[in-house]
Amino acid sequence: MNKRNIIRKKYAFLILIVPTFLNSEPLIFGGNNLGTDEMVLKLENSNALYYFNGEGDGCEGFKAKFSQNENTFKFTNVISNCSNKKLKNFQCSTKIDESSLIFSEYLHCDNNLFLYNVNKGVKENLNRNYNGTQVLTSGLKNGITTSNAKMREKPNTQSTSFTCYFTNIDDDKLKEKEINFIPKTINLTIIAKTITEDSIGDKRNFWYLVFPISDSYNGCYLKDSKQKEGWVFGEYIKFNN
Repeated sequence: MNKRNIIRKKYAFLILIVPTFLNSEPLIFGGNNLGTDEMVLKLENSNALYYFNGEGDGCEGFKAKFSQNENTFKFTNVISNCSNKKLKNFQCSTKIDESSLIFSEYLHCDNNLFLYNVNKGVKENLNRNYNGTQVLTSGLKNGITTSNAKMREKPNTQSTSFTCYFTNIDDDKLKEKEINFIPKTINLTIIAKTITEDSIGDKRNFWYLVFPISDSYNGCYLKDSKQKEGWVFGEYIKFNN
């Protein structure tokens, strides 16, 4: 066998194995937010697992087998996580959310499941509306707070501040205490920004809609509200990239 044939056989082998490797990557679906403590659907190979990602029993979850045909997923042999009771088979289809700020693609299922593909983030510089405020999406960029920064319900200094609680910071004065700001150097996911700049004192910048990296024991919340993301003035944010 000559050298040219050996090279051809080598690359033919590579072409055959690469798609198999890519298809083995799991698909993860959850809520259209960046938090934990929620139900998550994991699809890997032909196995499906719907479980609670956080503190809790997740008894509404299930395990199942699934098959995919283009944008349609069929789920069979569905068994409850807690009772081992057999549940009805169901079918889902993927759709695009033209108004979302976080994830762009979701599963719409005939058993009332409605879950977003967490690997399909919304692209940058898309016009969106967030609770009545016109914004431009940021493509889920990463950043950090450059000082202690208020996180607000709306993009203005008169708006209600979030309450924050962190166990993973070094400052003992702030650690494991309820505070009304995000501490310095906390990692952020940056979701969107206002269309126009605002002025605070002699500083002029955009307001950014952000989500502090959090888990069951660290993060910020707005009292009496389900809102998980909030507004931070751009003067106090540094983009990682």
